[in-house]
Amino acid sequence: MKKVRIVVLVLLCAVMVGRGDSWARSIQVDAVEAVSIKPAKGSDRLRFLMRFTLPDSLQGHSIDFACVSFGASCSGKEGGVSFQAFALSTDWEAETVSWYNPWERPGGDWDESSSSYWISENGADAKLCFDVTWFANAWLKEPSKNFGVLVKVSGPFLGSFSVSGTEGIPKLNILY
Repeated sequence: MKKVRIVVLVLLCAVMVGRGDSWARSIQVDAVEAVSIKPAKGSDRLRFLMRFTLPDSLQGHSIDFACVSFGASCSGKEGGVSFQAFALSTDWEAETVSWYNPWERPGGDWDESSSSYWISENGADAKLCFDVTWFANAWLKEPSKNFGVLVKVSGPFLGSFSVSGTEGIPKLNILY
């Protein structure tokens, strides 16, 4: 009898907790813009810029977790390639953006206090994934500051990096 009471109590708690908005919801958003920039042809100093529009359904909610993911081809030193993602601090247009335009500093303007790291294995089918929860919550509070994300190789890099295939389309995955 004691086991039955405990099971019923656990089920009752689960039903009460599961009512309304208490269950986490998720949404996936494709990038509305995504471009690569580099200082000169043949340079390995590639930057990948992407921008996402947060859906109106997020208004009034807080984001529990958000990550940007995309596929890439990486070849570098043994042990993989280290990447870093930053929230951009300057607006840009996909048609006109370059290594020098519209930035105050060549290669892009980003918020140094906001970053996320990822180490990728070498290979053609690498999947990069960055925790951007902080960025996404800031964009939710101030949509006018949503300039997107910049991904760059972190540290010295001898090799190549390119966005690849259908997995190359950046996605913003959100739990709220």
